[in-house]
Amino acid sequence: MRQDLNGMNFILRHLVCALMMALVISCGRNEPLSQYVPKSPQEASLKSVLLVFENGVNTRDAGKIENIIHADASLMIGRERTILSKAVYSKILPKRLAENPPMTMGKPKMKVSGDQAEVKIYVTRGSYNGLMVFNMIWEDSKWYIKSWKY
Repeated sequence: MRQDLNGMNFILRHLVCALMMALVISCGRNEPLSQYVPKSPQEASLKSVLLVFENGVNTRDAGKIENIIHADASLMIGRERTILSKAVYSKILPKRLAENPPMTMGKPKMKVSGDQAEVKIYVTRGSYNGLMVFNMIWEDSKWYIKSWKY
């Protein structure tokens, strides 16, 4: 009987631990980007770029999005995860915006290192709800999107 109780305690401890890890991992998914409080001026600038991106997608404004993408960007698109240059992406962007639903972005996790930054953020767009990683570059006193993947 004592071994059964020890076994149950072991299972319960691991179950509680797994549930806590799942809770920690999911934190920020449902908190909107607009409510995120930046921890530094760099994070505030990065948040601004992400808000422009989100707004550009939702208002179908290709110009807004193009203005925040770096000239040498490598951008992932589609289920096939094809990588496109900014020049190629800009040509198809208006059509993609017209065909796809609005998006919402969650609470970001940002790492800034000099003129580079990585932003991990949960994105919901139609039936897609997943993590996107934006790689950003600081150039001409402004953050630009250098690449993204999901």
